[in-house]
Amino acid sequence: MAHRKVYLAVGRKSTRIYRFDPVDGDTRVAHNVPAYEPGYTAMGAQYRGDDKEPLLYAVSGNKLITIDVEAGTLREDAVKGLPADMKWYDGDTDPGEKTLFVVGGPDEPSYSIDVVAKEAAPGHKPGSGRWDDFAHHPKDGRLISVEGDNGDLLFIDPTRQPMKTVLKHHVFPPAEASSSAGSRASYSATFFDADGHFYAVDSAGNVNHLDLTDRTVPDHAARIGGAKIPIGSLEVMNGAGRITPLPVRPSYDEIVVTKAFRSAWDSYDPKGKIYSFRLTLKTVSKDGDKTGDVRKFRISFDLPTAAGTKVEASGVDVIYQDGKAYVDAKADQLLPAGQERPIDMQVTVPGDPRKLPDEYPLAGLKATRLP
Repeated sequence: MAHRKVYLAVGRKSTRIYRFDPVDGDTRVAHNVPAYEPGYTAMGAQYRGDDKEPLLYAVSGNKLITIDVEAGTLREDAVKGLPADMKWYDGDTDPGEKTLFVVGGPDEPSYSIDVVAKEAAPGHKPGSGRWDDFAHHPKDGRLISVEGDNGDLLFIDPTRQPMKTVLKHHVFPPAEASSSAGSRASYSATFFDADGHFYAVDSAGNVNHLDLTDRTVPDHAARIGGAKIPIGSLEVMNGAGRITPLPVRPSYDEIVVTKAFRSAWDSYDPKGKIYSFRLTLKTVSKDGDKTGDVRKFRISFDLPTAAGTKVEASGVDVIYQDGKAYVDAKADQLLPAGQERPIDMQVTVPGDPRKLPDEYPLAGLKATRLP
């Protein structure tokens, strides 16, 4: 099973869960899930259906942390047989999603944790290096990781000791650390899409992609998005989940967009409301440190993925997926540095007009430069 978003553990202490959308780089803290002060790593996901958020599992010392993103709960349980004094790095659930496989130091045993019985069984030692997460390939089940120091692509075989084998050297650029104290320069969150495309996020929030849809390993991964994901100085500690294949090329190079609501009126086919907005794009990055020409853009915001939902604007293509709309410029529409441009847009939202808001919020509104 796969969803549009994956889940990142962010922050060495008081760790929070963030949802990460690989299309537009939208990275939002799950506010309903409390922070965990001691911090946790080695995450895995257990999916519960297309219409539900997965359960997430992680470890902290000898405790299994169970995170229900949908319910907003976080529970810790002592695990029989799991050492209390270990630092953990890599984690993923097995294909059956009932066992969390975790790795700590290079000369310490790995452990398989039965997430129901809360019992751990030791396994082989991982081997040297600074690799901080792994993910199962969706087609053949191989555990894949990345060495942070030199970007080597790794195959992790739990039946061998040490478990680490280098598949190819220097495939990824060396990982970057975040600016937070004690940050490791590691690829701390890895995941696949359902076709076998591999993604690796380093501690600083750089995202990289590698096509592993067949056994041929490309020489080099591609850094994607045009910018780091927006987590400030915090550190990406781990990640979990699997995504559906990306429908469009990703971009995270965020620029300023402002919204002006104009009017709304009832619609009858479909039954609902039509909202009129004027959006204004500015050729400056959201953090204000970069100004430059914008030739193509993407606007995205939350919108129900339902029959009758529609976004209309001039010169754009629109994709609706997983509760979001992605509005992409069809062709180069040069907006020179230092200028801004209005875009008139209508959004049709189906439902009972009496229950729909007077002004639709366009939650998560953002704009990015497209390459």
